[in-house]
Amino acid sequence: MEVFTKGPQPSYLVPAQCRIHHKCLSSTSSYCSPSSRLGTTIPRHASSTRLTCIQGKSRDEKLAQRQKAPKFAPLKRSPSGSPAPPEQQSTWGFFQWDRYATPWEVPWGGKQVALGMVAWAASFLLVGLVLSPLIVKTAGVTNLASLTATDKSLLVLGNQVLETYIGIAVIRTVLKGFEPFPEDLFSATFRGPFRKPNGWLTWGLLGVVLSPVVIGLTVTALTSAGYEPPVGGQGTADGVARIISLDFFSYASLFTTTAVLAPILEETVFRGFLLTSLSKFMPTPAAVVVSSVAFGAAHLSQRDLPQLVALGILLGFSYVRSRNLATPMLIHGAWNGTVLTVLFLLAASGVDVKQLIANS
Repeated sequence: MEVFTKGPQPSYLVPAQCRIHHKCLSSTSSYCSPSSRLGTTIPRHASSTRLTCIQGKSRDEKLAQRQKAPKFAPLKRSPSGSPAPPEQQSTWGFFQWDRYATPWEVPWGGKQVALGMVAWAASFLLVGLVLSPLIVKTAGVTNLASLTATDKSLLVLGNQVLETYIGIAVIRTVLKGFEPFPEDLFSATFRGPFRKPNGWLTWGLLGVVLSPVVIGLTVTALTSAGYEPPVGGQGTADGVARIISLDFFSYASLFTTTAVLAPILEETVFRGFLLTSLSKFMPTPAAVVVSSVAFGAAHLSQRDLPQLVALGILLGFSYVRSRNLATPMLIHGAWNGTVLTVLFLLAASGVDVKQLIANS
């Protein structure tokens, strides 16, 4: 409601929930301010006065309240998209299964999803098959077989640096027209690690503990069902086992590659982009499964595909709950780093790691 008055007017009390805006004739009056607060009196000397009545809090008060809200803890929503009840905001809800079905509000459509995944896959192949070999050849290396294991681990690290930088840049380029993104898309922050209900470190540590359990149960279930893994082929650990060398630089290079850079790239693509995008077109649990199958298939390891899909599902649901990419990155990095460390310890104790993996 707005009331306009012109010329000198008698004073009267402004109703509650109203704001006044007036032009003052006297610069010395205590009433002369650009905007008076609630419950004040409109002065007699105001040449024109606009009275604006609004419901609830004033615009400034609402803006101040919104600015006080922590940006790293966006409002959690129910599977239907409506705000979750207050009691769900203050509890972890580990066994409240409906809270694992909350979708993201994704501004882009299916065209960008398809283009982004195809463009990323193309960049991945171009870097590994064209750009990295060209750089190595330009550096004067013509026979890779003559390189030491340490040199090979450094080349693997360099290739992963290019894959990570270019891969993420491709995704961001495809989605450039939709920036700035909503707060819970592509968010990877270390703030609020134990804040209920989505503390990233809480869900990350839980995932680190559960990852060997999930992988072990998957293998046990497949064995009980009579599943026979494909004979031959390469597993995800085979490439690393071939270049293990018992020196610090080799371990540091491979650890940075597998436990830091690879999780950053893969979680950005498969959880940060693909999973969130699919939740726009299907139920969130289905989006977790589909993105996990894509994650496993991208490793090009038929032998390890079931374990990779199972790990991807764990990573996906941890991201659904934390809304923070730091969580699946931590779980993914911890798993890869642990496997690598175990391989190095076995090699240091005299075990033929390559033969061990082949036999298993």
